[in-house]
Amino acid sequence: MEPTSKQAINAIRVCAQLTRVYKTIDLVRLDERTRNIYILADNSLEAEITPVGEVIWL
Repeated sequence: MEPTSKQAINAIRVCAQLTRVYKTIDLVRLDERTRNIYILADNSLEAEITPVGEVIWL
């Protein structure tokens, strides 16, 4: 299973935003059940990216 192109582009954007403010990226994972990309940064910041590319900060 692979991410959609919109998901991949937005995942790179989110990771770039986080590293720009010196947050470490701890985990990037594609959830096979929901098809969302999950990003955990600095052990406290969480984001999900839906298959249509919507970024949801948790």
